[in-house]
Amino acid sequence: MAIHKQAIVSAIRWAWDKLKRTEPLLLSGGSEEEITERLQTLLNERRSGRRLASWLQDFETVERGASQRTADGRIGKKPDMVFRPPAYDSVVNTTRWGWFVECKIVDGAASVTAYRDNGVYRFASGEYAAWMASGAMLGYVRDGAKPVPTLDGPLKGKVGTKWHNLGPDSSQSTSEHDRSGLVNKCIDITLTHIWLPAK
Repeated sequence: MAIHKQAIVSAIRWAWDKLKRTEPLLLSGGSEEEITERLQTLLNERRSGRRLASWLQDFETVERGASQRTADGRIGKKPDMVFRPPAYDSVVNTTRWGWFVECKIVDGAASVTAYRDNGVYRFASGEYAAWMASGAMLGYVRDGAKPVPTLDGPLKGKVGTKWHNLGPDSSQSTSEHDRSGLVNKCIDITLTHIWLPAK
């Protein structure tokens, strides 16, 4: 799935750059829901039958707020976006297949706590991506923060964090979360943290 993850990251960055040029006030003052809806719209946009976000050409429609079943059997949990690449032969049901993404505005210490407790926790607890080994957190950054220095303290010793490392550049990091202690055990999950600057 690594090639698919890179395709998704490239498409998200393309859509974000477009929003920075065309809708800067949305990024600096809009709600999380408004920004996510605009991203979804751009990622699904087509011209002459071809997707403008060419990295996602073979993907299904990017879904927003698609209900999921949790590890403990509850229904109705809704990650902000789901990217579904072509299913492998081993996939028996595409409802649980895909890269699940939770989005949060990052603007100060309280928002970072919410990012962890209302975002990362949902993956670590098996509420999101219970049957997947990876997912993503998308940060809409208004205060210039970077994920590694900002998240190191809040993640350490919390939400099953095993490690947290720098990604390919300073706007991205990766963390792994232990889910073996859940009542309904899940495989551990690796999260890609993609932080997108509003300015």
